[in-house]
Amino acid sequence: MTSGGDIYAWLAVATGTYMLLFSLANVLYLKWVSRKSGVQDGPLVSVLIPARNEADRIGPTLKGLAGQDYANFEVIILDDNSDDGTWELVNKTIAGDNRFQVVRGEKLPEDWKGKPYAMQQLYHAAKGEICLFLDADMRPNPNLISWTVTNMEYHDVQFLSGYPRHTTPVNLEYLLFPVMYMATACLLPLWLFRKSKTYMFSHAIGQFFCVRTKVLNEIDGFKPVRNKINEDIQMARFLKGAGYNQVFLDAKEHLSGNMYDSMDHARMGIMRVVYEYFDNLVYPFIFMGFVMAAFLIAPFPMVILAAVLGLAWATPLALSIVLVLTAWMLTLIDRKMPWYVALLYPVNFGWTIVLSIQSIILSKKGKGYQWKGRTVL
Repeated sequence: MTSGGDIYAWLAVATGTYMLLFSLANVLYLKWVSRKSGVQDGPLVSVLIPARNEADRIGPTLKGLAGQDYANFEVIILDDNSDDGTWELVNKTIAGDNRFQVVRGEKLPEDWKGKPYAMQQLYHAAKGEICLFLDADMRPNPNLISWTVTNMEYHDVQFLSGYPRHTTPVNLEYLLFPVMYMATACLLPLWLFRKSKTYMFSHAIGQFFCVRTKVLNEIDGFKPVRNKINEDIQMARFLKGAGYNQVFLDAKEHLSGNMYDSMDHARMGIMRVVYEYFDNLVYPFIFMGFVMAAFLIAPFPMVILAAVLGLAWATPLALSIVLVLTAWMLTLIDRKMPWYVALLYPVNFGWTIVLSIQSIILSKKGKGYQWKGRTVL
């Protein structure tokens, strides 16, 4: 007779199998889809960098861009009302290089969030056919622009994004920021981005976001996401819903940088985007929270209990743990995370549930989040 424990264990196995196959498909797709750098003298590319209090981080970014092997590009840095010496440092770093310019950001309007407004100003200042937005703490390899243009032209897309290689100065951050890869571990089938017209089958990482200027002209720049916290994902969804096509790439060999600067930074960074990721709807959190708690976290104590009691469903439950661990390890190793980080996945997902709840509470109360010296509501 089948017991409730047996049903639960085999549902956990099904979850683990799904996650493994999904992760494997995305990892293989990322390896297949990217094309090597080829175009080195193509259309003018405007590399656009919003910078708010980035004096301690932006130097390597600018030096990396100065050494690009692509011939036709400009770099525009927008100092978004920094008070840490960003303006002075940038001017000193780019002095004498006429490919670079720095502009002062305007005062933030009430109906805009900070980063979308900075990107809107950068877009208006750009002269290129292609706008390549980079965060100020990204370290580009010499072929980043060439590789980006090559893939944009080869795939014939209007916009693209991808995963840089994410590093961390604080190992404790491994408890949190790897959960950003959960989207490609079990939620987003990257291989369907080009074929599906569903706006949810799109994704972007704001650290590396490239879009044709013609497209931005047609939609009035970043105005459609002016009040969005995670403007990168929301912009990708808007563009996909408007009929523009994209490709999502593996950029780890061409771009790298810290995901967050500290544990508090990582915690706030996840909290500020996780609720809006599901379009500010609570029921997806209930479903995702249940799945993570029941089939990704609970199997650990449950398998110990089942083994101690000599229950038959201990074996399939142990198998489910192996499947999930393998899937998560596959995803994280592909992202060049240390292998042992995968062993922390019950903690990763447990933190995600806690931060999701906190995110909903703060959003519902209208308290907002502190981010780069601003309160983001």
